[in-house]
Amino acid sequence: MQVENKSPLVLCFSGLDPSGGAGIQADIETIACCGGHALPITSCLTVQNSMVASECIAIDDQLLQKQAEALLQDMSIASCKIGVVPNAKTAKTIADIVAQLVDIPIVFDPVLAASVGKKFSDAATVKAIKEKLLPLVTIITPNTNELIALTAENQSIEGRIRELCIHGPSYILLTGADEPTQKVTNILFTKDGVLEKFDWPRLPHNYHGSGCTLSSAIACYLAQGVTIVEAVKKAQQFTWQSLQAAQALGNGLWFPKRAICK
Repeated sequence: MQVENKSPLVLCFSGLDPSGGAGIQADIETIACCGGHALPITSCLTVQNSMVASECIAIDDQLLQKQAEALLQDMSIASCKIGVVPNAKTAKTIADIVAQLVDIPIVFDPVLAASVGKKFSDAATVKAIKEKLLPLVTIITPNTNELIALTAENQSIEGRIRELCIHGPSYILLTGADEPTQKVTNILFTKDGVLEKFDWPRLPHNYHGSGCTLSSAIACYLAQGVTIVEAVKKAQQFTWQSLQAAQALGNGLWFPKRAICK
């Protein structure tokens, strides 16, 4: 029996965070709150809490491939969100899967390190991301440190944006939460330069999973057919509200409270 007006399906590749603040749980919660249905494929297992991340173990690539194939045979996917890519093999496997998603928006949150310190991606992984994944991506959502890690040295921010665009993404949302500024400024770029700037009041804590929330919300809104600018605006509003309602569930970073948001 076919259901009318069914929720758009968002395919997610993300790490498992046992604290529930980031990764695949953040994607599932966000996409459900934003009106979609997540199809979660775990790219890696991690050992982390609100204070520290100590391990990252990649999921077997054949298993990852089989999970994706099972979904593609059965369901019509409206968008895709990619989070942690733990090694070069996983980057290639995800790229092979994403290449089959014709005319579907692909959102990439380049989580190269945990917000609590653990490095998730080495040089070989970054190289594979640039060569295999970025040519398939619609929008990438790096912070400044991630932008620097993905581009050549001794360049201005504008030069790094241009270099990243050469690899394929149509849009870059450079996020500013980690910058020492009074307000949080996020900037949406295309290869031609700044498309729009967004200023948000800075909230008082440090947060776990804010980038996952933002990128999966963008993917969900794009799955609903809105424009890239509208998706980015709505995703930022959702993320800010989730952070405003955040909770201290441990002794470190605060956790977004996504479930209360509309």
